[in-house]
Amino acid sequence: MAAEDRQDEDLTRELLGLLREDRPEPPSSLPDRTIRKVQAELTARDLIDLTTFVFLVRFCAPLLDLVAAFFGHDPGAVYDRPSHDRRPDDE
Repeated sequence: MAAEDRQDEDLTRELLGLLREDRPEPPSSLPDRTIRKVQAELTARDLIDLTTFVFLVRFCAPLLDLVAAFFGHDPGAVYDRPSHDRRPDDE
């Protein structure tokens, strides 16, 4: 039985050795395609981020200021906090 186990192990080592030696070559155009794809994704992502930021700053922020002013919020009151307020200035 030990001889059969040794034969199985030897066969396994031989097969695994053959698999380790067999390294497939990547396609020659892979680096170029990868770079183009990453640039396209970054460009699309940057465009979406920029569009979202512009929409929020140009459209939503003034509307929120109008709603806050309607309810009597004074934007200068944020800087006139009482001294017993423990929040840090950048919070």
